[in-house]
Amino acid sequence: MPGEAMHQKGADGARRAKRWLDSTTRVTKSWTNEDEVLASRLDFNWPNGDQQPYSFDVGGILSGGEFEGHFFVAECKNYKDSLDQGSHYDDWVAKCYLTRRDEHRLADHFIWITWHPFRMGKWKNLCTPTAVTEGLLLPRNMARVFGTENIDEAKTQIDQDLVEDVAGRLWVIVLDKKQEQLVITPKHRALIVAHQIENGEL
Repeated sequence: MPGEAMHQKGADGARRAKRWLDSTTRVTKSWTNEDEVLASRLDFNWPNGDQQPYSFDVGGILSGGEFEGHFFVAECKNYKDSLDQGSHYDDWVAKCYLTRRDEHRLADHFIWITWHPFRMGKWKNLCTPTAVTEGLLLPRNMARVFGTENIDEAKTQIDQDLVEDVAGRLWVIVLDKKQEQLVITPKHRALIVAHQIENGEL
């Protein structure tokens, strides 16, 4: 797929993911990496200065219950097949680890949103410490996160408590066009928001 078409497809996925997240009524505020003001909150730097910055597609603030006021960032894969999602996921967990380590105030939860499942044989392990560690120990990520391609040296730098913490903050959500439609209507959502405002919740 040409670069411009790929960009448009990715931007469409981010907008659809944002719309779905908002429709859960558990998101107070959300933005995409195309937002004129808030997009910069989704941009982060690798410790190695010669690496290009990385970013997430969607960010926002959760509301209600145990997630009240928690910040989240999300990666969106608007794919019709599993394709290379596994490889991207490995890089993503490395980014999650790094973001939680260096910018923990900006992300309490990390959400992977896709329109097609992947790694079905390892599906139940995607949000585990093992998945985080495996992503960190790929040569490209060892270099970007720890500044080395020596696996033994990289292992000594991994914070196992942080690995456990990050794994507990990972979400994997699979959407479908029909599922996107089966959400609260704008009219009913407006009633909920009005009720929250009346009760001083917003």
